[in-house]
Amino acid sequence: MFIQALSLFLSFTGFAAPPSPGKWQLAFADEFEGQSLDPAKWTYRTGTRFWSNQLPANVSVSGGLLHIALRKEPSGGLQYTAGGVISKQEFRYGYYEARLKMPRGKGWHTSFWMMRNGASPGDSRYQEIDVIEHDSIAPTDYSTNFHLYKPHVSFGYKGINSPDLSADFHVYGADFNARTVRFYLDGVLVNEVDIASVPHSDQQIWLTSIAAPLHKTDAVDDAQLPAEALFDYVRYYRRLDPESPAIPPLDLHSMLKPLPESAKLIDPDYYIWCGTMVKGDDKKYHLYYSRWPRKLGHNAWVTHSEVAHAVGNSPAGPFKFSDVTLPARGKEFWDGLCTHNPTILRIGEKYYLYYMGNTGDGQQMKTLNWVHRNNQRIGVAVADNPAGPWKRMDKPVLNASADPDAPDALMTSNPAISIRPDGGVLMVYKAVGKKRPPPFGGPVVHLTATASSPTGPFTKQLRPIFLAAGVDFPAEDPFIWYDFARRQYQALVKDNNGYFTNAGKSLALWESVDGFDWKLSAHPLVSSTEVTWVGGRKQKLNSLERPQLLFTDDGKPAALLAAVDEDASRPHSYNIQIPLK
Repeated sequence: MFIQALSLFLSFTGFAAPPSPGKWQLAFADEFEGQSLDPAKWTYRTGTRFWSNQLPANVSVSGGLLHIALRKEPSGGLQYTAGGVISKQEFRYGYYEARLKMPRGKGWHTSFWMMRNGASPGDSRYQEIDVIEHDSIAPTDYSTNFHLYKPHVSFGYKGINSPDLSADFHVYGADFNARTVRFYLDGVLVNEVDIASVPHSDQQIWLTSIAAPLHKTDAVDDAQLPAEALFDYVRYYRRLDPESPAIPPLDLHSMLKPLPESAKLIDPDYYIWCGTMVKGDDKKYHLYYSRWPRKLGHNAWVTHSEVAHAVGNSPAGPFKFSDVTLPARGKEFWDGLCTHNPTILRIGEKYYLYYMGNTGDGQQMKTLNWVHRNNQRIGVAVADNPAGPWKRMDKPVLNASADPDAPDALMTSNPAISIRPDGGVLMVYKAVGKKRPPPFGGPVVHLTATASSPTGPFTKQLRPIFLAAGVDFPAEDPFIWYDFARRQYQALVKDNNGYFTNAGKSLALWESVDGFDWKLSAHPLVSSTEVTWVGGRKQKLNSLERPQLLFTDDGKPAALLAAVDEDASRPHSYNIQIPLK
């Protein structure tokens, strides 16, 4: 069976091979030829995990091998001891390889893997690459995997059929580059995972064996103890030849799919606007949106909007109203009468809901209430769960500037937020200055700000972006994200009159290497105001605004969210979620 599988893999073409002379440079190795562990290269894995306590005393070097002893002995409140080592040096792209032999007898989980050791300074989705995870209850099986840490997402798992791994040594390898991880057993490719769209970080090498109830293990086979996991060598090679060619520019327009009727969030009693979505650990999709009573008219968005929450089993819906996430809380609060323009961001175990809030006289008007409009500020609410409870702040996270000449001296609104690949967050926001007459003020611009923490404080750059020559207000409603595949920021914006797309009112795509200097994408048109429904019906809308994206677990765009109305008089509005190929 295994020989047949090897023949099948060897018949594949087009895959990279493990290291060969001229393509790789050996950059780290331990052949375990001494009489003790090299303290310059390794630290011990310690502490309890599942059924065993990991002890330095269980790790030794002799006979050209690293030995991890597996014993039945009380320690740390448990009945077994084991151990492991973690490299002191960090690595990223390259070829990782180890030769090892598994212990006999059920109960032991032995691994060669890579992950950051300790807290992450930035994006907590840093990877774990499992070159081999082996449970001794099943000696002829093991698994490879690629995880993201927080939120914990696995999208590279594959079980591998193998010979008896406790009978002899075998070589396990992983070629980690910016676009893929390729896993090898004895020089044969056994798994390949696309990782281009997710963050990558530096990592340590781990060699470990522990007692664990994995792979349906019910108990340790004490009759096989004492035992040991044996490691002959571990090596890391740095690539000398160029990396894979660049990924083509993003073309969202080509990815648009027809809308199912379920992908419409509509309520006869409310205007609905500004959808933003996140997938929770409950595997459900949480949609946050602005709403206000329809009887008050469209302009009541500035005085009576509230951020509500609906839940669905699919990005395309249907969605069921759950609760009002950010209700009115009193005019004495900076955001006490109106919350609007939500955008959701998950970082690690927490959810951050950015929004515009305001207060004022509470008067609904047929025209815009300028008191409320000019009191707009940006806030953030924080929760451990998409269902809340949400903690709001007593002050805006991004206030108007005190300097009357600043481009955001009058108000700040429409927050867009992204994780920065080197840690912290980037915000793009809409701002209005005081250089033009009240109440409108002006000019209306988009600015950037950065912070090391999602809750600030933010440092403003105060340099306008998304500009068009000779046009005062060409763009609105930005949504930004960091594209790990292309190593740049991307932005969706509402093109107010085809200044960037030559398609009239539309959605346009921008890009930036650093988040501060922006240029139009090679494929700027994302969508006109015409949408196609399942069945082929095309509909020309009056507006298609407030664009946002939902991403898959492995970082690819899955749905385009937008707010729409069908008539210039705006008697009603609703949100849609357009599926993407």
